[in-house]
Order: sequence, then C-alpha cells, then structure tokens
Amino acid sequence: MRVSLQYAETHLADLLDVVDAGETVEIARLDKPSVVLQVHPEDSMTEAKAWKSGERSRGELFGALKDQIVLGDEWDSPQTNAEIAALFEQSTLFPERSAE
Repeated sequence: MRVSLQYAETHLADLLDVVDAGETVEIARLDKPSVVLQVHPEDSMTEAKAWKSGERSRGELFGALKDQIVLGDEWDSPQTNAEIAALFEQSTLFPERSAE
C-alpha cells in the first residue's frame, strides 16, 4: 500500500493497524517512496497488541516496579526535608526572593 505524506500525517494510527495486520505501507513524498512502515523483525509490538486485544490493561503498567525500589527509613525525616529545601533555596534556577 502506498499513501501520501499528508494522508499518513492524518491517519497514522490507521496505518499502524494495517502494518500490524501484516501489510507493508509506503509513505510517498512528492510521489516518490520515502518511508516504509513494516512490522519490526523482533515483533516489539507484542505488548501493544496485547493491550489492543484486551489481553492486558494499561492499568497493569502501574506497579510494574513494585518491590524493586526501596526507600531508606530516613526518606521523610526532618533532616532530609531540610536538605531538599536547601537545595531549592540555594539553586541558581530560582532567583532570591526580594525582601518584603
């Protein structure tokens, strides 16, 4: 299938569905083939296909790193909070507040 660049810009999602179905799509610029869309050889779209088919929900993405990120006991201590506040107050990104 060959489509114009303008068509591809407005119908990219539909073209990706065509590619997922196994067809190759050529995008032409000035009536000359410029880009070819095709399924990746390693089929990296497996996850997207599973979401689209309803086998997985996007909600499963949340919590994906559960038990892999560990916060120390001091993560919310007064000392840690003071250090974070000092980093903001001393940052060159934030101008000093004018005295009122």
